[in-house]
Parts: sequence; structure tokens; C-alpha cells
Amino acid sequence: MRISLLGQAALIALLATAGVSHAAPYRDGHCQIDAPADWVKSKTRIARADKKMWASLLEAPTAAEIVNMEVGLKAVKVSEDARQVVLVSTASYGGLTNKLYHVVSKTSPACVADVAAPAGPDEALAKKIGQTVTAVK
Repeated sequence: MRISLLGQAALIALLATAGVSHAAPYRDGHCQIDAPADWVKSKTRIARADKKMWASLLEAPTAAEIVNMEVGLKAVKVSEDARQVVLVSTASYGGLTNKLYHVVSKTSPACVADVAAPAGPDEALAKKIGQTVTAVK
């Protein structure tokens, strides 16, 4: 499953309002998201240069496995549709309170994009990046 053209346009518009010129695919295994093109890749994630926002990808055989794991870790389901489940949790590290969006694709394999952002205006961008998660061959 790939993000729709309308979804890509919405992400580009959101990134533009956040001062980001364009998005680029970030892939790990069979999972992919569209992240700001200026984010830096490492072995385990992709992050904004200041490292205050980051994203990582995981895969599992089913979406239910990932959702159960995230709920067990105190994430709260905020929405679900035929394509994905969106959960949110909070964590504090580095002296900051961060929102963590866990977006689980209902694909085979199932993919989860964990996207972290400081609480505040970057939350909408974090959620939107997470919602681009998809499985790729």
C-alpha cells in the first residue's frame, strides 16, 4: 500500500508550513515513511538535525501484535481506519516532554512508525509523518 496522491500533497503542504521544502522516503526493512528531506539517517532511525524530532520503523506479522504491544506500553489509541491505527504516548528524556505517535499500518507485514516530537507545535508534523507509514517490497 502506498500513500495516496492526496496524502502526499497534504504532507508536502504541512511540511512547507513547517519550513520544510520537501519530503523523502525513509526505509527500514519492508517499512517506509516520508520524512523531511533534510533529516539525517542513522543505523536505527532518522532525525531532525537538532535531534528533537525523530522517527523509527519496525515490522511485525500483524497489526494486532503491534497495537497490543503499544497499548501494553501505555499508548492510547486515538484513531483507526481501514488503513492504519494511530496511538499516542508521552515520554520525558533530555529534560523535555515528548509526544510519541505510533502509527501502525494494516499491511502484510504490518509496520509501525514511531515518531517523536517535543510537546507543542511539532506534534502535528510528527503525526502526519507517522501517517505516511506503509509496507514496501
